[in-house]
Amino acid sequence: MNQPDGSETSELPTGFQTMSPAMADMRAYPAYLFRQVAPYLQDRVWEIGVGHGTYTRWLRDADKMVLATDIDQQCLDDVSERFADDDKVQTAMVDLTDQSTIQSQKPFQANSILCLNVLEHIQDDQQALNWLRQNVAADAVMGLIVPAHPQLFGRMDSEAGHFRRYTRRSLTDVFQQAGWRIQQTRYLNVLGAAGWWYHNRWRKDAGLADDSVNGQMRSADRWLPRVARVTDPLTQWFAGLSVMAIAHAK
Repeated sequence: MNQPDGSETSELPTGFQTMSPAMADMRAYPAYLFRQVAPYLQDRVWEIGVGHGTYTRWLRDADKMVLATDIDQQCLDDVSERFADDDKVQTAMVDLTDQSTIQSQKPFQANSILCLNVLEHIQDDQQALNWLRQNVAADAVMGLIVPAHPQLFGRMDSEAGHFRRYTRRSLTDVFQQAGWRIQQTRYLNVLGAAGWWYHNRWRKDAGLADDSVNGQMRSADRWLPRVARVTDPLTQWFAGLSVMAIAHAK
């Protein structure tokens, strides 16, 4: 199977390889994304894709019990060290393409899943969602954010290990086919979509490590979340860099 831009999927990067250098320095934008889903999360949260551990920290600040999982051992080692004295954080290696690693987390009995910018890395996203549904508590809720709009797909998506970008309709469809009930979907960050289009579709030569891309990301971290509070209500049904979903296991 090829990605939308025709590149092969067999050599897609994972873990820290998928992240722009600027991501480690950003705080306001990750907080903005987290706020979109945090109100729906209950007390036992399965975090899929721990990255730098930023969301793990915020979940603990909200007194959640956290199962922090990732496919990247370096990510897990960093989070394990950071929360070594916290008995409400446990870590585990989970590969969403490997059913056994998902089933191994069933004893945690998660009543919530936090999955931000992960599902687009999974070739069979429907199968992964189905396996997750089978290994969480009844009526568990998932707060999920993924890249939006297939027409924005380009080189930076390939470098980030993306198989696809979603619409509200396509995201709803894959959840429903995997046995989840959708509560809501909406688009986020329309100005970010314009920036992604410029670097990814207009320039075409920009990559995740490009200095201009990372400089703009660091700059946007300071002002974009404030602007998004105004633009999101106006554009949430038709345009954005990302699309979020709140879904319930049936």
